[in-house]
Amino acid sequence: MADQLWQRAQCDLVVQIPGGPADPFVWEHSWRVAQLAEAIASSPEVGHRPVDRRALAAAAWYHDAGWVLQVRAGKLEPREALLRPTSDLLRELAADWVADQLRNIVPPGSLELAARAVRHCNDRQTDLLEAQLLAEADNLDQIGPQAICLMHRKQQAEGKTLFDLIDTWQRQQEYRYWQARLKESFRFPSVRRVAEQRWRALQHFMTDLRAVVRGEDLGPARPTPAPKRSREARRR
Repeated sequence: MADQLWQRAQCDLVVQIPGGPADPFVWEHSWRVAQLAEAIASSPEVGHRPVDRRALAAAAWYHDAGWVLQVRAGKLEPREALLRPTSDLLRELAADWVADQLRNIVPPGSLELAARAVRHCNDRQTDLLEAQLLAEADNLDQIGPQAICLMHRKQQAEGKTLFDLIDTWQRQQEYRYWQARLKESFRFPSVRRVAEQRWRALQHFMTDLRAVVRGEDLGPARPTPAPKRSREARRR
């Protein structure tokens, strides 16, 4: 089943852009979440509890399929996928799609459970273990050096630069944004510890990025000031 899901998800989640290269952004994120969910299911806090691995895998692969469906329906631009928190509507679209389209791959009981996990993964009060594991994996993938891809994608969609990205990061540091996410996003201590390690790695990455972009690694040479966007560009 794992190989079938992999192949099916790659076909379903890679967005084909007319006249341009395919966009694998949702698929790549889903691949990481699927790997993380499987690993977290074997963590000390979970390893002794029964987990439907087939349901968890299907939910992890397709939890963000709603974005792709909206793009294909012409309701979103491809570059808008994952740029804001996933809504209940998008989760419902994904859950319905899972229940309808994966019947030849996932057994009926696991399929129903996968759809429920997708619907409830954002519910902090859920006691559905597969939904909890999906949420842990999804949140973990949003912290760490790999998250720079999403951060930069957001900046590009708004016509902003790496200077803007660095400024946003500094404001997040001032308001302790990431510390709050670490505290609120994880149920299991072992996963939170990994998230903290990833956050520290992201801090190092952003420190190096700031030095390069601002020319701070040039020693005594005077760094070039950040370029200013025109008023017209800011309105866009």
